[in-house]
Amino acid sequence: MASKWSIENSANIKMLINMIQTAGGIDEDENIFLPVEKTEHSFLKTSKEKLQEYESSGMSVSDLYNKLLDQSEDCDWSLVSIDIQIPRSIPDALDEEGPLT
Repeated sequence: MASKWSIENSANIKMLINMIQTAGGIDEDENIFLPVEKTEHSFLKTSKEKLQEYESSGMSVSDLYNKLLDQSEDCDWSLVSIDIQIPRSIPDALDEEGPLT
């Protein structure tokens, strides 16, 4: 799903250029760095009983989150979505991989 900053929300390329320029996303050399977000999705399987067990042991939501985060390393990741966005400013610094945001 495209974000509110997705270039897909522009009616045409001329409008896209104007939006980028208004947002201050064009540097002195007329370069534009378009932010790209890549999101992958998966599922973690647990049960109501297991959550109740954690609750009974006094586990906090933060601890539960960390436990599930550890389990996420074993997930099968799929359903990748990519969103190319309108830059909202010129990046301050560049590294070998591109702008730092």
